[in-house]
Amino acid sequence: MDETTPTCWDDLAAVMGAGIERVILFGPPGTGKTYAALHWQRGERAVERLICTEELTAADVTGAWLPNGEGGWAWHDGPALRAWRSGGRLVVDEVDRASGDVLSLLLAMTDSDGSSQWHHPTTGEVVRPAPGFNVIMTTNLEEMHLLPEALRDRFPVALRIDSPHPSALRQLSEDLRAPAQRGSLGETGRRVSLRSFYAFDQLRTALGAPRAAELLFGSTAATDFLDALRLGVMGLR
Repeated sequence: MDETTPTCWDDLAAVMGAGIERVILFGPPGTGKTYAALHWQRGERAVERLICTEELTAADVTGAWLPNGEGGWAWHDGPALRAWRSGGRLVVDEVDRASGDVLSLLLAMTDSDGSSQWHHPTTGEVVRPAPGFNVIMTTNLEEMHLLPEALRDRFPVALRIDSPHPSALRQLSEDLRAPAQRGSLGETGRRVSLRSFYAFDQLRTALGAPRAAELLFGSTAATDFLDALRLGVMGLR
C-alpha cells in the first residue's frame, strides 16, 4: 500500500505547527479526527474531551455542585473550565449535536481568549483562559454551512479529514490496509469506518472472516463486504 501521507494530514500538521488555536475537523466518520485532536502536537498540555449529545447540559460543560460524601457539596469543574484553567486543549466531539443553551455556552467557552470570561454562579469567581488554551472541534458533517454561523466564525480553519492517517492503517493486518483506506472513503451509505476494520481484524482471528463479517454487518451486508475484499473493490462503485 502507498503510505504517502494524505494532504489533509499534512494540512493539519501545518496548521497546528503554526499555532492556530481554533480548528474544526470535519468529514466522514472513522478517519481518525478525534484521535488527532486528542494527541497531535499536544506537548505537555492537558487535554479535556467533551462529547456532545442532545442531553448535554451546562453542568457537563463548565461544572456543577456535587455531593462530597461527607454530607456536603463541592464544586467540580467541567472539561471546558478545566481546560481554561490549565491552558490545555479542549476537544469538542460531534459539535453538530449541541443545541440550545449548551450551544450558546460553547460559543462563550470557545470565543477568542481576549473576549472570554466565565463567572462562577455562586462564588462570583471570574475565570479566563490561561495562556496556551486551544480548541479542536470535530463533526461528521460534510458541509460546514450546516454548523451555526456564530460557531463557525470562531474557528478560522476547518479541515476536511477525508482519509485515514497511514499510522492508523498500520495497526491493521497488512491485507486489510488498502481496503480500509478505500472503504473509509466510499460513497455515503457504503462507507466502512476504520473502527469496523479494526473489529473485523480482531474477530476473524478467533471466528474466521465469514462469521466476523456477519457479526459486524449482518448477513446480507457481510457477503457484500467479503466480496469487496476479495475483488479489491472496497469503497468503489
